[in-house]
Amino acid sequence: MAVIQIKRRTSTGTGPIVGTAGTIKAGEPLIDLNGTNLYISKADKTGSSANPLTTNDYIEFASKANAEATMDAKITALGLGTASKKNTGTTNGTVPLIGADGKLPTSIIPAVSPVTSVNSKTGAVVITLAELGGVAASTYSAHESSNLHLTDDQRTKIANVRNVSLMQGVGAKFDTTKASFDASVLYNGLVLHSIQDTNYNPVKTFYYIGIDKTKVLTPTSIIDGGTY
Repeated sequence: MAVIQIKRRTSTGTGPIVGTAGTIKAGEPLIDLNGTNLYISKADKTGSSANPLTTNDYIEFASKANAEATMDAKITALGLGTASKKNTGTTNGTVPLIGADGKLPTSIIPAVSPVTSVNSKTGAVVITLAELGGVAASTYSAHESSNLHLTDDQRTKIANVRNVSLMQGVGAKFDTTKASFDASVLYNGLVLHSIQDTNYNPVKTFYYIGIDKTKVLTPTSIIDGGTY
């Protein structure tokens, strides 16, 4: 009965026996009980200073744990994302493949035919409004300042808009800042009242402005106890 001698490395270090001492036989197994891998000698060899034993003299078989650790490290190094864990297909959670026609399956994106010409024109062409079924430029220009395209309600709102400006004349001046304005005017000199008139669309606001009669002199004003 043949006897297979298995060399064992059980003390220090990991890997096969290497160095300038030791002899191996072709096909001889060596198990590293510390590193848990198995090594098979490739050929007969005796280590020497000129030709030492190296890891290249063995075929290495990794243990299950070491093989899984190597694969996990490789996956991390490659930066594989979640798509690498998906099957191909056209259902939820799968990765679709490009077909022989260079397109995605029609169940994902229906077949489309990009337009390469318009009215027999190809390339960089100028298409007129009339060719696209629109109105001619002259027709558009004729209605550019017209309100025919507006609804009655839109026309009413526009008709009720007023553009009003308060101008500076010889009898008035404009202050440059709000602070200088507040310092120049009569305190509580004007009385204001507003009315929202819903008969207009949009609603129109009327402002009534008057002068507080207690702030001005009248024929019956009392100054220092006397009536003037």
